[in-house]
Amino acid sequence: MKRLYIPFIWELILIISTIIWEKQSFYFFFVFYVGLIVYFYFINKQFSFRELSSNFSEVKNFWIPVMVTVAAMVLAYFFQERIVVGMYSEYYDSIVHIPIRNELAPLLLKCLLFMVIKPVAEGLFYRKAIILFDNKKKMVLLTIASLLLCSITLAHGLVGITTFILMALPVTIVYLVTKNVYVSIMAQFLFEVYNTGYETVYDLARIYFR
Repeated sequence: MKRLYIPFIWELILIISTIIWEKQSFYFFFVFYVGLIVYFYFINKQFSFRELSSNFSEVKNFWIPVMVTVAAMVLAYFFQERIVVGMYSEYYDSIVHIPIRNELAPLLLKCLLFMVIKPVAEGLFYRKAIILFDNKKKMVLLTIASLLLCSITLAHGLVGITTFILMALPVTIVYLVTKNVYVSIMAQFLFEVYNTGYETVYDLARIYFR
């Protein structure tokens, strides 16, 4: 756990920064997630493209868990939307707002951040680095810590934290079951392609045809 001191401090800096300078939060998140990838990929060697690609031929142990997790994330997103509709003001006041200019470059950067960088960074930090399988009690406590740490980067109030924990549950559960971080990363990537990709294509179309 010693190697996590730096990421923990890094997250604390992010939280403080988004509270003080919320209008610049998109750039803070970009630097935060890129920093996590640099730390866990380049320094600690916790990610391998060779290992990732070796999973692609595994239907039962890779693609089936991935697709089940994506479906669970879509379902979780549906429930999240119901919470937002029912408690909109509480939700709106409790989340970190990430304003993005409706221009080509920021929208493409948003795609890169949420579809590629964020799934890899969260998988390596909140799941592979934090959740250990030494014993069941420790695993349960670390899983709860993982969910809380993941959610408080995006929300500072109870309703917002609850919704982001809900969204993180499917990828966390599949990691606990498979012990394969590449399953959770791929599932989150595919969900973001569906979610963020659709929104970005719509926004880009509006820019092009206006």
